[in-house]
Amino acid sequence: MTRRRPTLARLVCTSLALALTGALAGGCAGLSHRVDRSLLDQVPNEELLLLFDAENAVYIARDEADLATRNLEDARKALRRAQDYRSLIDERRKSGAAIDSAQVLQLLEEWNNARIDMRDKEVTLRSEELSSSGVRLWAARARYEHAKAKLIKDFNPVGGANIDLENFQSQVKDWEGREQQVLADLKVRHDELIAARDKYIQLAVRLQQESRGAYGGPWADLLD
Repeated sequence: MTRRRPTLARLVCTSLALALTGALAGGCAGLSHRVDRSLLDQVPNEELLLLFDAENAVYIARDEADLATRNLEDARKALRRAQDYRSLIDERRKSGAAIDSAQVLQLLEEWNNARIDMRDKEVTLRSEELSSSGVRLWAARARYEHAKAKLIKDFNPVGGANIDLENFQSQVKDWEGREQQVLADLKVRHDELIAARDKYIQLAVRLQQESRGAYGGPWADLLD
């Protein structure tokens, strides 16, 4: 995702945006250690730009959560289309060999079963992406709080006297550990989807050949 160009005005507005996000998510219960944004008032403006990467990562995590919601909805629609297609196959079978040969109908059913399996695995992946998006967002927020804490310790030692950077580092380590676990789980689901998609495409190509173009093809799933 393309990074947004940082500006001082945007950084000033960031605290309001992130505060609103935290309120909507039920506060910052996921983080034990935070720093008051007002303590950054003593930090030179040019140094505030160092917050850009951490801040931008929070925005990206929020965008990914929104995208996961849309992807799950699309995956569920695609699965329903594949399941509904079974009735069309039954209609073709009742029509007899005048329309399709028994061999083509058998392959058509195999293709659609592979399609259902592929779409079912996609729904599983998208569901887990959505359910794990909160972990990735909290990990990004933990890194953001750590970046703020470090700036305050460097440029506002009086205001940051009670800040212990080790606490913030430990907090980041904890959430990054959870983040790595959910990413590993997502990798497994993604690999399962790729395997199912490969099987589907192979059957789609065979079906296209056997039906002489009447059915199948790698993009047939998008055309019904």
